[in-house]
Amino acid sequence: MSRPKVVLLTGASGVVGQSIIRELAGRPVVALVHSGTVDGPGVELLRGDLSRPQLGLDDDTYRDLVARTGAVIHSGGLTDWGQSPERYQRANVDGTREVIELARRADAAIYHQSTSFVHALADDAPLALKPTNVVDAYVRSKLAAEELLRASGVPYVIFRPTNLIGDAATGLTSRGQIVQLMSDWICRGRAKLFPAHPGNLVDIVPQDTLSRATIAAMDAGDSGREYWVTYGKEAMTVDDALDVCVEHARRRGKEITRPRVVHPDELTEAELAALAPMSRRYVEVLADVSEVTACAGGALPSSLDELRDRYGLPHVSDRDAYRRSLEYWSEHGA
Repeated sequence: MSRPKVVLLTGASGVVGQSIIRELAGRPVVALVHSGTVDGPGVELLRGDLSRPQLGLDDDTYRDLVARTGAVIHSGGLTDWGQSPERYQRANVDGTREVIELARRADAAIYHQSTSFVHALADDAPLALKPTNVVDAYVRSKLAAEELLRASGVPYVIFRPTNLIGDAATGLTSRGQIVQLMSDWICRGRAKLFPAHPGNLVDIVPQDTLSRATIAAMDAGDSGREYWVTYGKEAMTVDDALDVCVEHARRRGKEITRPRVVHPDELTEAELAALAPMSRRYVEVLADVSEVTACAGGALPSSLDELRDRYGLPHVSDRDAYRRSLEYWSEHGA
């Protein structure tokens, strides 16, 4: 008797992967990880390497995985910014090519996690992304991975999330990412400057919104769709986001001075030199992220209404979810 089909989840130990495992709630999953670990009901851990042939698996293990895979959720890859193009090529492009090959052999669809930042490379972007931008090589690798999928002939759905925060209801996250780290820096009163292009919105999305959309598309057997998992024009303004941080600090018993919002192009070397090394690094990263948003005209494209209508995703206030994420990070991560 053949064994039941499983969901192959790459990058299972990452923030997105662990959120997807929670949302799958005990359904059979083969969790492919390169490092770290993950467990839970229905989870089978498998160690591999996306950048190697057959995902780094021996012949028998690979054949068994092909035979058992009913769908692939591809959230694995290199997401740290500022790495070399070669590292992104191996993890994000070559890795996606290997995932496509497994899915082809398994006759399975791929539900692929990309990034909304690919919009910064659009032909009609109002600004050109500078090659010195900290996300440039990362975004180009994610765009190349999308192109591989479109040309593959394998059924796929692409999800393009913006920066993630914790679970919408609880704020839970398996580890801090850029939003949590930057927000903690602001809430501790260490941020003197906040670089932002005029009109930019602060677009952050709860991780379970992405996970639920991914699983719903998989369960529906959808293919050929591409979703921007962002708030778009509904997103917070810079003032909204800073207000949430100031209010959070006050609830924690700390009165902080609101950071001064400055156009990234107006940052002077003298201002940067006066900052502590960590603060300078955060300001530089925020300036680069602001440039990405400016390349989208200040507001990212959004498929949120379509995701709500098609898959029944709930309406979630990004401001309330941000508050919960800050509360969780203050209690468990900071």
